[in-house]
Parts: sequence; C-alpha cells; structure tokens
Amino acid sequence: MKTIVFATDFSANANQAARFAAQLANSWETELVLLNAYHLWPDNPAKTGNFPLSQEAMRDNSQKALNQLASSLAKEGFGNVPIRSIAKEGHTKEAINAVTKAEQADLLIMSTVGTAPQSAQLMGSTATDMVTETNVPLLLVPPTIKDATISNLVLGINLEVPPNALALDTALQFARGFNSVVNILCINDKPKDPIILSRAEQLRRIVSDLPHTMTIEYGRTIYDTMLTFVHANKADLIIMFPQEHYWFEELFAEGDTQRMARLTDVPLLAVV
Repeated sequence: MKTIVFATDFSANANQAARFAAQLANSWETELVLLNAYHLWPDNPAKTGNFPLSQEAMRDNSQKALNQLASSLAKEGFGNVPIRSIAKEGHTKEAINAVTKAEQADLLIMSTVGTAPQSAQLMGSTATDMVTETNVPLLLVPPTIKDATISNLVLGINLEVPPNALALDTALQFARGFNSVVNILCINDKPKDPIILSRAEQLRRIVSDLPHTMTIEYGRTIYDTMLTFVHANKADLIIMFPQEHYWFEELFAEGDTQRMARLTDVPLLAVV
C-alpha cells in the first residue's frame, strides 16, 4: 500500500471523511492524495443556478480549497502524512478514474453524501455510481463515521459466483492491513447444498491464517440479511466484490435512497 486518493467536494461530511482517510494513511504509512474534480461548464447551468467561472478561476478556487484542507489535516495531527493535492478539470467520475490510474492508487476513499441537498445529490450519486465504475478498491465512508479503526469486518461472499483469486487476495490484504477479525458471510437460498458447502470449506482454507468466522445464511433479500448480520456483529467495515455479485446492484439501485442511507451507516469497501 503506497497511495490513497481521497476525492472531495469540500462538504462538511467530505471533510470528516478526509480525516478518516488521513488516519488510514498515517496508520499504513502511505501517501495521501487529495482530489477535487471540477467541471467548467455545468451540464445544466439553469439547474445549478450558478454562472460558470473561467477555467483558471475554477482551478484556482479548487486548488485553494485543497490546500486549506491539507493544512487543516496537518494541524489536526497528520503532519507526518505525505499529502499532495490535485485539482482536476472534468466530469467527476471520469476525472477520479483518470487520477487514480495516473497515480497508481491502491485505494480510493469517498464520502457517501454531502451536507447540502444539491451536494448530496451530486456526490452521493457519484460515490454510489463509482462502485461499479472504479478501477481501484473504493472505500465509502458514511458521515457518522469518525474513527478509522477497523477491528471487526464482514466479508460478503457469493458462493454461487465466487470472487476471482486476485480480488479475494486484495480483500484479504486489506483485512491484514486492518489487523481485523474477518466475519465471512455467505448468503444463499440453498445453504445446505453440497456444492455451496464445498466452496465454503475451500474458502475457509484460504483464510486459515486470519482470525475469522464463517456463516452461511439463508436469505433472498440480500440487503436486509447483510445489514442484520453486520449490526448483530457490530462490524466496523463491510467488504464486497461488486463486479462478481449479481445481486450487488440491488444494494445500489437507482433511486433506492432509503436503502442507500441505511447501508452506509457502516463503511463499505468495494474491491475490484
């Protein structure tokens, strides 16, 4: 782990997530790159109610806010963390992916919502959209989370379509980095199927070097089953594999605001 990219819209919730990112960077002794993506011409100027500034003015405003955030983090005890900032012109998702690729980032961190309704609509939607579009592992941080200490995580595995070996290895590397207990949750409508049990046993052997538990839970409603398990186990983090789970999109269905809000009371790491 060498580089963490934190994408921000400078909302209060994003600033809170920046502290979470700085804690991780400090703990893992990695570089932290603060990123703000700005777009010169709004897709719908009438809707935003703002007249676009010049490209130079927008870049300067973005860079100034990034510098202020970096200075604030340094004053709050993260002065030892190597921090750089990037103001990137472009549509948010495309700009974020371009920067994570150029920086060879190991992790992207985003806040799930902003404070103002407009900000919440923009960044909340962007963060959830990024789950299926990110080219690096993405950690979504809810606004209520202040501490980056992770000691008890839930790893969601779909035994019908197990994750590829590389993605699973990446997830386990994160678990080791957190020095966390791994609670593996496999949700299936046929939990006693011999094939499912065999795959579960193979998975148990793979994680044998980690402190872990394994649960094969009957369930058809993935969201409710997982959240119940997460809360019952007082988990600090959820890890999932969006590109491998045919049901993962259910969690982030367009317009499913209530589910999204309920889900993100626990940080979510999407491993790609």
